[in-house]
Amino acid sequence: MTELVPASSPTSPSASPSASPPASQPALTASARYSGRPVLDAGRGQPNWIATTPRAAFFRLGSFAVEEAGAAGSAAAGDPYWGRTPPTAGIADRLAAALAGDPSDGARFLSAAVDWVVGELGADPDALVTELVRAVLGDGYPSPTRMLRHCELVLERYLVEVTGVEPGPPGRFHVFGTEGGAAAMAYTFRSLKENGLVSPGDRIAIAAPVFTPYLQIPALADFGLEIVEIRAAPNKPYRFDEGVLQALRDPAIKAFVVINPGNPDTRAVRPERLREVRDLVHHHRPDLVIVADTVYATFVEGFRGMLAEVPRNVICLHSFSKNFGATGNRLGFAAVAADTVLDDILAGRTGPARAVADRRYSSLTPDSGTLPFLARMVADSREVALHNIAGLATPDQVQMALFALAHVMPGGPAHASSLRAELHARLAALLGPLGIEAPGGQDTLYYALIDLAAVARVRHGAAGAERLRSGEPARVPELLARDHGVVVLPGAGYGAPTWDVRVCLAALPTEGLTRVGEAVARVVDELVG
Repeated sequence: MTELVPASSPTSPSASPSASPPASQPALTASARYSGRPVLDAGRGQPNWIATTPRAAFFRLGSFAVEEAGAAGSAAAGDPYWGRTPPTAGIADRLAAALAGDPSDGARFLSAAVDWVVGELGADPDALVTELVRAVLGDGYPSPTRMLRHCELVLERYLVEVTGVEPGPPGRFHVFGTEGGAAAMAYTFRSLKENGLVSPGDRIAIAAPVFTPYLQIPALADFGLEIVEIRAAPNKPYRFDEGVLQALRDPAIKAFVVINPGNPDTRAVRPERLREVRDLVHHHRPDLVIVADTVYATFVEGFRGMLAEVPRNVICLHSFSKNFGATGNRLGFAAVAADTVLDDILAGRTGPARAVADRRYSSLTPDSGTLPFLARMVADSREVALHNIAGLATPDQVQMALFALAHVMPGGPAHASSLRAELHARLAALLGPLGIEAPGGQDTLYYALIDLAAVARVRHGAAGAERLRSGEPARVPELLARDHGVVVLPGAGYGAPTWDVRVCLAALPTEGLTRVGEAVARVVDELVG
């Protein structure tokens, strides 16, 4: 049996420097739709599941909030159309009474969630429910602009548990709710640039293969950064070979960007490599900024990320789109430690650099040296001038907090285990028709990178693999879409080897992935001849 190869170096024999540019997702999807076959779209990272209970709790909270506002308005004005802000006194008891007679899943979860936040995080019941009610109604600008107080407490606990940080008192991390992981990514790069933490001509290291925008954004004229790729180890149960990360000792590298666990390479960074980064930062690069995208962390049991090792150096990005089937909700966050090296660097600025920051943030403070990095990011997200009305929409903050609670409350581990088991079954369904095995190591199983040359080798021997590599890699996804209605993405678009294709296991059920595997086998057979 031949292994499914999760990543290769640029010099891998599976790479072809003369290969045609890979077809785009829209073009492949359009071709699949015209194939006359049922479309099996395993291209985009859209999961086919929906977490219903935290959504039901959100809508149940909304109905209670509307009733409360209506009652307050009717009592004050005698007009049932216009509501008013519900009174705080006794609101937690009123919610408890409303939920007590409601056997629905949403009501039960909402009641348990309020009790958990009060018991675990020490929230005052009336203050908590008032925040949730006003937020779900959209009754007021976000205040604090970075994130509502109780919602941030919940998100901080979620962050700590998801990234493997040791338990501790609240307040160690600050969270900024954003319009999905994409906004968190864009805001981070923007604020790094605006504050001179990266400047045109600087080097930025990126763990590759990687989600394409992480390669595209630094190359934009606005940034003008030089990309140094930290390549994943080929054909190994771990992600990085020993010593590869020592490239980060170069002081010209201002930041290191890593999706951990990866996309499309779904391996997590192993503990020994995390310790290598910790030692490197402590002894050689205390100024290194690490942008750690953790969107897939919940899919790896016992995950431990960069934030757990070097919290002062990390900007942690996260999204709820994958675990909760919430791509359309656009819910995510950026988080940093309350004690972060970013603030130390900015506070130490003098001369022209300090003067530029003083002018930029003059509407917030006369002394930019006291302004934390995350506060600058919040302001930058609204071009500074609109900083006073920045912040994620308050109903969205409530839904995000309910998603987070679904993970950290007692039922959370069972839900996560159920998803992992399902993804294991889906990978087996995909690989069965191909005759190849999955790699070992920590793996989210959200995606699979299939080495087509390995498939050809299993089915037709070494000579068959060579015949396949003599052709054009772009033909495989094109033929899959045109002749079979199957959409997969070329690995080359992510900096992966040319003869890899990425399949989203989360997008299709087991029977659909079996059909994808069968289609891949038929196309490989056809091209080998």
